[in-house]
Amino acid sequence: MRGVRARSHAERAASLSARDCDRAGDCFIQQAVAGLAIGLILVDPRGRIVWLNRAAEQLLGLPAAECIGRPFGKLLLDPQLLAFWHEVMCRGGNCIADVSVHWPRHVELKLNATQCLGQDGKEIGRALLFCDVTTDRNVKIELTREMAKRLLGMSACAEDSPGSIAAVTAQEMRVLQLVGRGWANEAIAEKLSVAVSTVRSHLKSVYRKLGLRSRAQAVAYAIRQHLC
Repeated sequence: MRGVRARSHAERAASLSARDCDRAGDCFIQQAVAGLAIGLILVDPRGRIVWLNRAAEQLLGLPAAECIGRPFGKLLLDPQLLAFWHEVMCRGGNCIADVSVHWPRHVELKLNATQCLGQDGKEIGRALLFCDVTTDRNVKIELTREMAKRLLGMSACAEDSPGSIAAVTAQEMRVLQLVGRGWANEAIAEKLSVAVSTVRSHLKSVYRKLGLRSRAQAVAYAIRQHLC
């Protein structure tokens, strides 16, 4: 009997120790995720916030104490971010986008919303990951502009384009202006509410009409003509 009781105490101690380890592991993971530079928000199937880390609080101006348990969509004041979230809630799987957010401050965010499924295949919520790519975006724009300036200094780019700007449609002109500002096709598509393939089609048409051979020449042309 004494041996049985000894084993029983040992088993209970081992069980408690295992639970302590699980709790310690959960705590460690939570602290690590909370400190990530990438924002993370977890919502339940109805879109109510379950948890968010410090980066999410800072980038979106959402104090955890005030938003846990509330619908994420109800807390969003930026129209671009709200439009992305509505798309996320209306479809399954993953949603990826680059969004220019203007509230609480202007930042360029790369977003990835993932549907989370349980072992039975049913949705248990969604995870929204986002990172601030404002600096990277500005660097790309500056590099694009610098390249354009160099091209403008070359005789080939200094000459007027053989094509006529009058042949360019209003929508093609808007695409050309945004290209001149250093915008990527995906960002232009979102701005104009069209498909990325449509942006590519407009660019090909612009190249043909203006006698341009590359995106760099298009940027140089837009700057030279003061379109951006």
